[in-house]
Amino acid sequence: MPAAVLLSGEKGVGKRTFARLLAQALMCTGDGNEKNKPCGQCRGCRRFMARTHPDALFPAPLPKEKSIKLDTLRDTISALSRHSLEGGRRTVLIENAELMTPQAQNALLKTLEDGAENTYFLLTCDIESAILPTIRSRCRCVRVEPWEAERIQQALLRRGVNQARARDLARFCQGSLGRALQMQEDEGYWQAREAVKSSFLSVRGTASLPAAAQKLKDQKENGDRLLDILEQEVRALLHARVTGSPEGAEDFPDAWKAAPPRSLEIILEAIFSARRQKNANVGWAALSEGLMQTISEETKKWQV
Repeated sequence: MPAAVLLSGEKGVGKRTFARLLAQALMCTGDGNEKNKPCGQCRGCRRFMARTHPDALFPAPLPKEKSIKLDTLRDTISALSRHSLEGGRRTVLIENAELMTPQAQNALLKTLEDGAENTYFLLTCDIESAILPTIRSRCRCVRVEPWEAERIQQALLRRGVNQARARDLARFCQGSLGRALQMQEDEGYWQAREAVKSSFLSVRGTASLPAAAQKLKDQKENGDRLLDILEQEVRALLHARVTGSPEGAEDFPDAWKAAPPRSLEIILEAIFSARRQKNANVGWAALSEGLMQTISEETKKWQV
């Protein structure tokens, strides 16, 4: 086990779970070899899981604060300057390490440089570049990759999610099981998807624009989410059209399944433009209608 490990990757891919298991394994005092740790039953495991183990430290933002500040790291360093209270290993688990202020990171750097016997540092972060290069150079950096869609779908099925929704979540969660579980519980997300289908994806030429625009009239506050979902859907269809795979095209009307890749690229560019307009405070009605106009013009090219 390296003295310092930095686990990075997208939100929800399991970095914190992995780091906690590694730290718990180091604290485990159960019988058996290292491959069987953490056992989850011994005193060391139970105290670690309850965060009452005297040799396991968890620097984190103080209540009502958003960053891990210098004083918090100083308290951790002070604790490490004393002998292990139980005479064994010590672990320092810093979740969301990018929340450390530059001053706190520099304090941690000095501790990493000095080293301490039987002391292990486990850090997690979503954005590796937010950690000082000097700290990264003293850690074993491990990128936790996004999950494959099939693996996420199986994990969701084991949690009782129905087949159709598990498939959709696996397609659109960007390889993050944590994001998939969050989406599953967010009924607003599913309502937004239905709004996208009944508006943007229902456009069939100019005559259909008024009815589609009416569906979006009261969706101003939900605009960012609608654009994100529309982008996900169009990207999935584009991938299906380019690769010849049916996955990604199942939920589209039959007429859309004949869309040429270039038209889908133009629609994606229109989505990006709409997002820029929204950030520039262009009215929601104007930008959504403009986007639907582009979709209408492109659908004429392949729909009869």
